[in-house]
Amino acid sequence: MSAAPEQPGPVLSLVICTFHRERLLGLALASVNAQAAPADFPVEIVVVDNSDECSARPTVDALALASQFPIRYVEAHPPNISVARNAGVAAASGAAVAFLDDDQELADGWLVAVAAALKELPHDAFFGAVEPLFEAPAEATAMARQLFSRRLDAPHGAELVAFGPQKTRDIALATNNSIFRRASLPADCLFDLAFGNGGGEDYDLICRMQREGKRFAWLPDACAREFVPASRCEAGYLRRRFFAGGQAFAQAVANASEHPRSTRWSIRAKALVQLALLAARTPLALARGQAALTDHLHVFAGALGKLSFAEIKPIYRETAPAR
Repeated sequence: MSAAPEQPGPVLSLVICTFHRERLLGLALASVNAQAAPADFPVEIVVVDNSDECSARPTVDALALASQFPIRYVEAHPPNISVARNAGVAAASGAAVAFLDDDQELADGWLVAVAAALKELPHDAFFGAVEPLFEAPAEATAMARQLFSRRLDAPHGAELVAFGPQKTRDIALATNNSIFRRASLPADCLFDLAFGNGGGEDYDLICRMQREGKRFAWLPDACAREFVPASRCEAGYLRRRFFAGGQAFAQAVANASEHPRSTRWSIRAKALVQLALLAARTPLALARGQAALTDHLHVFAGALGKLSFAEIKPIYRETAPAR
């Protein structure tokens, strides 16, 4: 009897890190399973459970039975998003590694767009569009909508720049809805554990990749929808989020520079100037109404984060209500 033909390994490993959001994780996995699978493009799903209780295992086990793609469950401890992402990459066997957040769902055509990009474009990493689904749309201010969106009026394959004078305006590069060629990922240090409780570990990696000459591309047709609970539109949460984002931005850009220490001080000096300008504009924001003032204070918090001498503010271990 002849041996069964060997099955090809996955071209794409889709990594989903999760932390106590089983219902949202189920929706994310269902959206992956609903994708049209291109021919000769094997896909695997790697779910990384970063909770101490391994609470996602029953959800993954149940959905794996009906999935068109193989699903693997991986534990990663302690709770730290960098620990989880590193575990996901280590467990992935694909030539490319994609990341989807556990509160995101893939839109139709995502997998087809990603397969085409990996085949046709020379870039090292790709970033798709993100559209927010607000639990409480009326509470989402302009800054909240910008924070939870990734939109760009640019064609398929347009070059993206993470930091520096040529930085792509009005867009933040992060791992939510992203694809990386495995060969382009750094071999020595993936996601820095120092960012693991406050976020920014993905931006830090992207900045370091840019320093090494890696190229990034825009994939408007690879779209994901992100559920945003009402709690994430509260002013207190957003100020903490913007402050931590300012800290992470400053540290990541400094890490990617030739002279990290002097770069960090340069960012602090620019933050002081930004804070002075923001303070001068506060009366104008106040005159424009409460929503404008709230967003103004979010920007102020981000500038304070760039100035900060403290460790990145911990916001990662937050759970979200199930949809």
